[in-house]
Amino acid sequence: MTVFIKINIKLFLSTLIVCILFTFSHQSLAEVDLNGKSIKWVVPFSEGGGADVLARFYAPLLSQNLPGNPNVEVINMPGAGSTKGANWFSAQAPTDGSVIFSTSGSTQFPFLLDDPRVKYDYKDWEVILASSTGGVAYLPKELGALWNKDPKLTLNENYTYASQGPTRLDLVPLLAWSMLGMNVDPIFGIKGRADGRLMFEQGYVNIDYQTSSSFLSKVTPLVQRGTAIPIMTWGILDDNGDIIRDPNFPDIPTFREVYMQIHSKEPSGSDWNAWKAFFIAGFSTHGCH
Repeated sequence: MTVFIKINIKLFLSTLIVCILFTFSHQSLAEVDLNGKSIKWVVPFSEGGGADVLARFYAPLLSQNLPGNPNVEVINMPGAGSTKGANWFSAQAPTDGSVIFSTSGSTQFPFLLDDPRVKYDYKDWEVILASSTGGVAYLPKELGALWNKDPKLTLNENYTYASQGPTRLDLVPLLAWSMLGMNVDPIFGIKGRADGRLMFEQGYVNIDYQTSSSFLSKVTPLVQRGTAIPIMTWGILDDNGDIIRDPNFPDIPTFREVYMQIHSKEPSGSDWNAWKAFFIAGFSTHGCH
């Protein structure tokens, strides 16, 4: 997740997960008093998804650490795979620092891929928070049990996936599953990953993925009940830029490991380079503006 602000003001804040650097360009921190003020934190996804969960985690920390302890209100503005909220923030958000905005890969990818719906430019915004995340893919009970026996046994299955769109963060799982040889039919147009998870729970789709925060809070209960079986993570980058297991999910293999299990070789070539590039852009650099 990345959080942006449309102003030349940054504030300093530190949490256990990330260090958030805020510095004031025109006045010192001691001169700022936000007592009685409100800050709106716009999240361009539906409630319950990864970006929403992170925003609601950080909001009280932001309030506690800003001078005057202003109220920080999270507002969901889903639509068009997050470009609706991003376009609103770019065109209509005030520049007095009272509104901040979250993005994820689903906001960054359309910008990088010249999606015609994009009316925003990242150079117009100031970054005030950046937090990397991971992702976990999972299947329903029966398919998950078959996968655990041997992923190759599931390659002829027909999968249906609820997706925000081909130029969103969902590009990372869609590319991964295609490289594995899985037959995944996406349903485009959902407003957020929370909606995709709900469709999975209701049986309308039979494969899903969630970012780490949403998986831990929303999918873990499904895993504990045995109705969802995690099959892979996207992993994380080590200091050498290699994909290794996500420390949040050390017992779940990475997409790279699953690829090697199915194809008996390391992933390589243009497909792998494209996947890794989008993975880095979408998961290693999330934040707030």
